[in-house]
Amino acid sequence: MTRTAHHPHPTPSFPVYCLDWADDDTLLLGGGGGASRSGIQNKIKLCKVSKDGRSVRYITEVGLSNDEDAPMTVTVDREARQLVTGINASSSAVKEGANDHVRVYAYSEDKIDYVKGQKTIDAAWSDDYPYQKLTSLSPNSSFVAVGTTDDKVSLLHFPSLEVAIPPFATDAELVDLDWGGPKGEWYAVTTTTSLLLYHLAADSEKPSLKPQMELKQTIFAPSLDITPVAFRSARFSRNPSSPIAIHAVLNATRSAKRGAPRKAFVCTFGIVAEPSKARLTAEEKITAQEKGKGKAIEGDGGEQELGKWDVLVKREVGGKPVTVFDVSADGKLLAYGCSDLSIGILDSKTLAPLLKILHAHSFPPTALKFNPSANLLVSASADNTIRAIVVPANFGGMSMSLIVVLLTILILILALVLRR
Repeated sequence: MTRTAHHPHPTPSFPVYCLDWADDDTLLLGGGGGASRSGIQNKIKLCKVSKDGRSVRYITEVGLSNDEDAPMTVTVDREARQLVTGINASSSAVKEGANDHVRVYAYSEDKIDYVKGQKTIDAAWSDDYPYQKLTSLSPNSSFVAVGTTDDKVSLLHFPSLEVAIPPFATDAELVDLDWGGPKGEWYAVTTTTSLLLYHLAADSEKPSLKPQMELKQTIFAPSLDITPVAFRSARFSRNPSSPIAIHAVLNATRSAKRGAPRKAFVCTFGIVAEPSKARLTAEEKITAQEKGKGKAIEGDGGEQELGKWDVLVKREVGGKPVTVFDVSADGKLLAYGCSDLSIGILDSKTLAPLLKILHAHSFPPTALKFNPSANLLVSASADNTIRAIVVPANFGGMSMSLIVVLLTILILILALVLRR
């Protein structure tokens, strides 16, 4: 594997829980101490990262009330220079029904300003009151998807934040949200047990009309190496030249045997057969739901829109669960952060390991993101540090395609020699 430069940078009294890039060298960080009297302020910070990762210069920040939650999720609309995050209001405000936790901020080179907010959580105040943990903008920034800890998903128009699809519940713990597909109209809702693929149909000329969202397929968590696993994350491939595919992280739910490590895997799911034109019977649906095994079923009993999905390639990446995952904008690289404190980069086609940093943080990573050009990768942790990793333009060693070419040449030479 390739070696590269990587540099830790302190974030004093500021545990970072979420981050995203405004551009190739401008980073937005969110975190803090939450609604507590710890003295650790909740903030959103903007900083500049040098190309070699050696320097992180903090430019500006917006302080948030310590009676509110810390931001745990953030996504950026780079064209509009706005970010969307999730911050619960104070307990007193929540009790009064005033909790616009979906918040939009505008940012510039020297300031961050609040723009507007929206509420999707409809729950009575309690010690375990839900909070927003997932936020994902559609590729054209027309919609923002929001996931909360009560395992509900909402869809809002952006930038108005008007409700497009009211909150709906998932059947298991919600772990990820993502957009993808040829036109960015496919919407993936990932729970620990399944990956739900929705198709969103919206009228671009009449954006105020309610979009139509239909569950088309369900991909169940398979068993890997005879080990039961749960989804941790799933992202569409960003490579426009390849067929639609989904990269996913699956963590073992228990060890294969007593004392053995709990393995973590990265897998690529792809379409392995054309759509079935026959509708499933009720008995077939029940059987498919019970067996699962990574296969896809229709969400509405109609024809499958994409086809039959299965695991195309898998890679074991650790002996402890993966906590964070990202795909580069060009779709060529995958990055993961593991609770064994390591950060790794994989080739997206073969899942071959390209780079690994063994002790990136003192606590498990909480956030991880490539910059738009994928020449920098930054990870964050609650240990009050971020780590800037330089992504090499070319990774050392031979690629699998080059190895195949060389083997083919050697076989041809050997065949010629034997014929003589």
